[in-house]
Amino acid sequence: MRFHEPDYDPMSWRRAALYWAGFLVLAAYYVAIERQPRDEAAAHLLRAPFLNVPDGQVEAVELTRGAHVVRCRRVEGRWQVVEPAGHAAPSDLVAALVANLSQAPDVEVVAESGANLVPFGLAPPDSQIVLTVSGGAPIVVRLGDRNPAGTAIYARRTGSDSVYLVGLNVRYYEDLLFEAVAGS
Repeated sequence: MRFHEPDYDPMSWRRAALYWAGFLVLAAYYVAIERQPRDEAAAHLLRAPFLNVPDGQVEAVELTRGAHVVRCRRVEGRWQVVEPAGHAAPSDLVAALVANLSQAPDVEVVAESGANLVPFGLAPPDSQIVLTVSGGAPIVVRLGDRNPAGTAIYARRTGSDSVYLVGLNVRYYEDLLFEAVAGS
């Protein structure tokens, strides 16, 4: 039994050379164009520290949402609700909120100074948190809307005109704190 050897087909070599040429052109395009960051993409991927305050230096927290205000103060290492008077919230809940703000890693900067704040829900902000820091000026954090993916919220802080994306846990703990005070 003899095996039939394939006939030599010059078109297959031409086709292979054409495929290789196409591959090299696309590879050169990718290296020259696509791998280079675009200006608008680079600005969107900017990361910066949000707050540089150890949570142990935060002495008081004031949350404002509409007409509702909750003020908490650290007394002998535990958080207590000062206002509204006669209401309470778990100390760990306030500590978690403070830690999520003060210990946030570098966060994404989504807009630089001069940006229109309305699309971010920051004109006016949905809520505001004021941290009173020992030996320093109060830090005001304004919170806006959720990002389109629903994974973070837009925020601004004193000392910066940029708009940041902070973790959704900040809003979560804020909601829980308002609910705890309203239910006590």
